Amino acid sequence: MQCPKVVLFDLDDTLADSFESPTKEMNARIVRLLERLPIAIITGRDFPWMARDFLPQIAAEGHMERFYVFPEGAAQCFQWDGREWKEIYGWSISEEDHTRIRKAVLESVEETGVLKGLPCFGEQFVQKRAMMAFAALGINVSPDLKYSWDPDNKRRATLRDAIAAKLPEFDVLMGGATSTDVTKKGVNKARGVEWLSKHLNIPAAEMLYIGDALYPGGNDSVVIPTGIQTRPVTGPEETLTVIDELLSVCGN
Repeated sequence: MQCPKVVLFDLDDTLADSFESPTKEMNARIVRLLERLPIAIITGRDFPWMARDFLPQIAAEGHMERFYVFPEGAAQCFQWDGREWKEIYGWSISEEDHTRIRKAVLESVEETGVLKGLPCFGEQFVQKRAMMAFAALGINVSPDLKYSWDPDNKRRATLRDAIAAKLPEFDVLMGGATSTDVTKKGVNKARGVEWLSKHLNIPAAEMLYIGDALYPGGNDSVVIPTGIQTRPVTGPEETLTVIDELLSVCGN
């Protein structure tokens, strides 16, 4: 591995387990890497959750001028200005869009039957400012079931295709272990990569993206056409190993 000029991380099942916060060990690794080069977190999570649960630990450290946060699939970008998180850009979708997305998801679940007979643990829909996320088994599903219900992503791929057919003006992508994310067409992680490349005046080919969903239909896969280098991982433990590789090749 050669040292890239920028590293972008997915969050769910990359820096942390789905719907969980990164561990103290992971945060410490991010801070060490940030001492050496710019870092971005680009995720389907919403910003209020991130700002409450783990970003304060990062903001307490130095070099925040080269740390970027792209929540909701890069629908927004935030950066710490020394006092607060400043929104650099942001998109949203209307209540009418949210209602239409919810209807299309429920119809697709019924028509495909992919969730028939499966239990549900808590709320399935997570409505965000610029995204609607559908957690197939609910947001409180146990880790064991979360990672075993659809190991080859066949169920979610079937559901994703059905939803996408009903919502041609939206991007419909798989993220995390159970989620299907719906955003406006073109408002996705590729947009975040392109924005950061232009903002930093660094070609995408000299940047590295690390994520678990780089497979076809995954919400990380949209970054591939930007020309960015990619490194697939299977979870936080592998991500720690990759960060250690980067720390080794990127010097002091």
